[in-house]
Amino acid sequence: MKKRKAAACALSVAVAAAICIVAAGCGGWTNPGDYLGGGGTATYFPEETETALQEAAEEAAGDIAEAAYTDADSVKANCSKLTKKTISSSGSYYLDDDSLAGKKISVEAEDVTLYLINAELSNDGKCIESEEYGLTLTLIGSSTITNSGDAKNAVDIEQELVINGPGSLSISSTKNGIKAGSIKIRDASVETEADQDGLHAEIAEYDDAGKAPAFSYDKGGFVYIQDAAVSVNAADDGIQADTFVYIAGNSDIDVKTNGGAPSSLSQITDSSSDKVSGKGIKAGLIDWGEADNDLTLSGDEEEDYLILITGGNISVDSNDDAVHSNGQIIMTAGTLDVTTGDDGMHADNLMKISGGDIDIERCYEGIESAKVEISGGDISVTSSDDGINGADGTASRMGSANNNCHIIISGGNVYVDAGGDGVDSNGSMTISGGSLYVSGSTSGNDAALDADGSIIVDGGYLFACGALGMVETPASNSGQNVVSYASSGTIEAGKTLYLTDSDKNTIMYFTVPKKCQSVIISAPELEDGNTYYIYGDGTSLCSFTVSGIITIVGSSRSISSGGGSGLGRGFGRK
Repeated sequence: MKKRKAAACALSVAVAAAICIVAAGCGGWTNPGDYLGGGGTATYFPEETETALQEAAEEAAGDIAEAAYTDADSVKANCSKLTKKTISSSGSYYLDDDSLAGKKISVEAEDVTLYLINAELSNDGKCIESEEYGLTLTLIGSSTITNSGDAKNAVDIEQELVINGPGSLSISSTKNGIKAGSIKIRDASVETEADQDGLHAEIAEYDDAGKAPAFSYDKGGFVYIQDAAVSVNAADDGIQADTFVYIAGNSDIDVKTNGGAPSSLSQITDSSSDKVSGKGIKAGLIDWGEADNDLTLSGDEEEDYLILITGGNISVDSNDDAVHSNGQIIMTAGTLDVTTGDDGMHADNLMKISGGDIDIERCYEGIESAKVEISGGDISVTSSDDGINGADGTASRMGSANNNCHIIISGGNVYVDAGGDGVDSNGSMTISGGSLYVSGSTSGNDAALDADGSIIVDGGYLFACGALGMVETPASNSGQNVVSYASSGTIEAGKTLYLTDSDKNTIMYFTVPKKCQSVIISAPELEDGNTYYIYGDGTSLCSFTVSGIITIVGSSRSISSGGGSGLGRGFGRK
């Protein structure tokens, strides 16, 4: 946390008594009107860049073919039954029993479709393999693939693997459940138990690369799931892609990795997931095979790793990060429910959320990226450390903003219950729309709002509660009025705080999940010269008259760097 010399300021309204909270003395508030932190107002990640990246992923993924036949009788009337382990000619085949148990099916031709009709495949090593070609698996009924013995991928396809059809497939593997050049699943139901990754998309030429090859979505390395049900229980990563993961439609995704998250929030620390594996959904950090360890992509290419969520219902219980991209995460719709031993959602470069429902119920840090931009959706985060963190992994100097980092909240309903900083940017922070409700740490070493640059409030609804000691109030060049209140005593957990107008009409309310003493509120209804009240349940805590952009109420020692929801968390607007 940044420490700045406290300065005396005039209170805008007389409270019953001016009480010094800190025993060391009456330090007074730093007047946010006198200081504007460096770093300037946050600027959005270029929309044309983000749109181009999304369009490139959608184009590379293409369409997922529907099954040509969806019932067993049609398949048997139009396809050949597979009676030997090698497929050497293009065409459509079916397997409807366990007649090839103990054998590996080898695909040695292009344009092969294999229908599994209540089939059972098993082998000591790989069960289905293609060393050169792609494959379409169409599922009818319930089929199983099981391998044993030394660590081998149960399904190992060099090029593109398409899984479709109305049936289900259960895979048990001693290595990756499915490894392929790219993986596309539509309509089907796939369940995987794996001793390494559940679904693993890897570009073939990277296996034996002597140097880092050119990065391109067109090479594959992606996982695309549309209108499908996918369940993964993996010892390592659940879904791993070399380039991007794309989840769309009415898909149902359920991922558990490495035993899942610790069972309680108190067990999740900065080291609880160290030296372990198990990310839920991951895109990036390609294995370069024979290439030197220090060979990496260029900066621009690293940003192109992508997780794109445009629909679906996703549940992740992971030991390591639940949703992790070494580039970007873009979410426009769908639902995401997360418990994790590390970050709920982590992107190295950009986190862009414009819609959907996100519930990160247990994590170390909730949403983390160099640039966090939230313009829509319903988001709930409960974290043992920072709730939302704008950071790029580089060390920052005291009092110096990182211009590569920002947090912008322009829409949506966001709830944060954090054990560390509530919303923390190593650069600037801008709140211009939506609703943001924050319960920060009970420790004076953290703040509900924390930025190394400016904290600007230009619109929306803000209710941020936390401890005294490191309070940061928004900058005086904000565009919307803000009140910063320091309680003379502790506001206990479970108390509902109300902001009302002079006629006692409720503007906002927030049931605080933890005790607090600092309350920062901003709303469009706060108008210059008008009087308002803050109530704790039925008791008036203070009244104040708005006098400029920043109105200070109460007395304590603190620091300013200038710098209704459907979530059912006890907050909203009337």
